[in-house]
Amino acid sequence: MYKRLILASTSPRRKQILTKFGFEFEVQEPKIDENRIFVKLKNIKPYKIATSLAYEKARSVLRKFKKGIVIGADTIVVLGREVIGKPKSKKHAIEILKKLSNSTHTVITAIALIDIETGKSLVTYDASFVTFKKLTIKQINDYVNNNHILDKAGAYAVQEGADPFIKKIKGSYYNVVGFPIEKFKRILREWNDI
Repeated sequence: MYKRLILASTSPRRKQILTKFGFEFEVQEPKIDENRIFVKLKNIKPYKIATSLAYEKARSVLRKFKKGIVIGADTIVVLGREVIGKPKSKKHAIEILKKLSNSTHTVITAIALIDIETGKSLVTYDASFVTFKKLTIKQINDYVNNNHILDKAGAYAVQEGADPFIKKIKGSYYNVVGFPIEKFKRILREWNDI
């Protein structure tokens, strides 16, 4: 049996994925300034930005518990060499979706696990490749005006009305949603041997 799991995230998508796959866990909101860290790390490799943010989220809740494994996660979208975070406004979201239209981008979700008692930690990530169809301005405007997109990396959620935008996904679908459950399950199976 696994140790107590603590999810350092308020993402409804991450909670849904873990619940769907039968995990029992507690939720604790991480206390980090994502934008400050993001700006500080902006010139390093995208996967390092995601892994750093995931680790800082997990670390930020450690003191609240005496035992268990804390899970931090962070998702970023990368188009070419540009790291695309969460949109700052609806106008910014429209600009992002125009860029993603008719192209393939990478979705990187990092996960960090820290055992509170032993201090043992592991930080890793998964990458999926998402190809968007060519989008019309009307499709983009309708999507931005009818969905909560300001808390989504890349200004879209594959599970919230963005399906018609997507031509294909190469890699884990759940990674694109925000939590690479396949990789997470593998890590937990091997946790004692790590």
